[in-house]
Amino acid sequence: MATVKISKHITYKEGTHSNTATRRRMRNDPNEEELAAMKLVAKKIFEPLRIHFDAPIRIISFFRSAALNKTIGGSRTSQHCKGEAVDIEATGDITNKQLFDYIKDNLEFDQLIWEFGTSKNPDWIHVSFTSTKPNRKRILKAVKDGNPVYQVVEAGIEVEQPEEEGITKKKSKKGIVAVKTLLNVRKKPSTEAKMVGQLKNGKKIKIVGEENDWYNIKTSKYSGWVSAKYVKLYKKK
Repeated sequence: MATVKISKHITYKEGTHSNTATRRRMRNDPNEEELAAMKLVAKKIFEPLRIHFDAPIRIISFFRSAALNKTIGGSRTSQHCKGEAVDIEATGDITNKQLFDYIKDNLEFDQLIWEFGTSKNPDWIHVSFTSTKPNRKRILKAVKDGNPVYQVVEAGIEVEQPEEEGITKKKSKKGIVAVKTLLNVRKKPSTEAKMVGQLKNGKKIKIVGEENDWYNIKTSKYSGWVSAKYVKLYKKK
């Protein structure tokens, strides 16, 4: 299976990689139907983007097994579990907004989500494509502390409340920073993201979400993302 390519610019490893799965020694391999869905997403969404912008596009998350999706707190109806959705991020001089706008104006899709960020640029993009039913072309925007978090921008074919993708609102967890120096708090779940602050060893934090191997945290001073490997969770007694 490791020799299979999802598409010209997506390797099997990229399509199935998860830091959480690696850290917890979890399998994250799609079956034949899920792999076919991934190849279709690549053909209909990723490769047209790659050709148009002629630049690398980073895959944040593609396929997630049901077990992995549950572990990171993903929606139970997440299209990632079917191989029908991919989270992507622009590189170089291209912006995430440019990717978002090109998909919106030129490609067929089921759901397109502006994932957090600002009014000018999302932190990353979630996009899905399905062959099992008509693609809805529904456009959503994830709003931090919003109610609901995922808000409809354009309802597309169906007018309904969206299924939440990515990070879901669930009961928060508590943790303690466990580093020798300082733990960087970043604007989004990436080591290349802008740093918004630093936390000292032993600092207590509130964990409100999880994406791959990153925790979305809140403290009295900072709100952002930290690497999960430097946080020790409180254990229930």
